[in-house]
Amino acid sequence: MIVRPGGLLLREGALLVMHYRYGGRDRFNLPGGNQEEGESAGAALIREFREELSLGIALGPLQFCVETNAGDRAVLHLLFRVEAPDASPHLDPGHSRALGLRWLQAAEVETAPLYPGIGPVVAGWLRGESLPSPYLGKVEQTWY
Repeated sequence: MIVRPGGLLLREGALLVMHYRYGGRDRFNLPGGNQEEGESAGAALIREFREELSLGIALGPLQFCVETNAGDRAVLHLLFRVEAPDASPHLDPGHSRALGLRWLQAAEVETAPLYPGIGPVVAGWLRGESLPSPYLGKVEQTWY
């Protein structure tokens, strides 16, 4: 199983996502990446934000835990609330194939092709709705 920590970074109520285009379709990933051997999930997330977005972050609480499949590989997403004093991320093309960065409002997150595919849950969280558990189980992920 691959462990992929991801970050929920907010600015004025909007969520930071990375914009990709696969098969002629847009997809928005929560910033983060795969955990490396011997690395904690928190350290991996801090490293990924620094490498891909040139941004230092402070790790906050775990908000969501969700399972997906990437082909024949199981992926466990650990999604943390993160803070960034600067909050001015800059995409580093040497570390990411993303086309750009976007700040999405809750209504956009709800319908966006988000990876992992929990847009409605994240949109509810952005609106202040609570969940009985941060564990969301396994979700089907649309791939292009």
